Amino acid sequence: AGKGFWAEVLGVGDFYYELGVQIIEVCLALRHRNGGLITLEELQAQVLKGRGKFAQDVSADDLLRAIRKLKVLGSGFGIIPVGGTVLVQSVPAELSMDHTVVLQLAEKKGFVTVSEIRDSLKWETERAKQVLDHLLKEGMAWLDAQAPAEPQFWLPALFSELHGQEGT
Repeated sequence: AGKGFWAEVLGVGDFYYELGVQIIEVCLALRHRNGGLITLEELQAQVLKGRGKFAQDVSADDLLRAIRKLKVLGSGFGIIPVGGTVLVQSVPAELSMDHTVVLQLAEKKGFVTVSEIRDSLKWETERAKQVLDHLLKEGMAWLDAQAPAEPQFWLPALFSELHGQEGT
């Protein structure tokens, strides 16, 4: 069996090529909801659902390997470890260490506020606002301006994590 064009470009066999295509399809389908960030766990569930019950099983390691191969296509795909969660980034936004630290802070509740960032990380207000504004602009965060105390910045990629923890 000869390799196709994309399999040659990505340097992968048919299994990882097909998995890469499925990852891209899932990420594109859910981007409007999660802003281009999805947990590895949610991605795995969605890929498995799309493969059908008779398809070969896909492990988290298989997904990580396929995502690393997708980097050949540009800066759109990446892996971001956030505390106990692994996020898959499917948009070409540049995330700095500041963004990653804020994602880690939001991991437990699914949202974060400027004062929480200031208090937890000992940052100036302007630094916290810049990070949150970037996440908003990229569609990775949603703003709840009607929250009781102060605006909350929600990270939809972490919603499924929260839902999963409630059931346990």
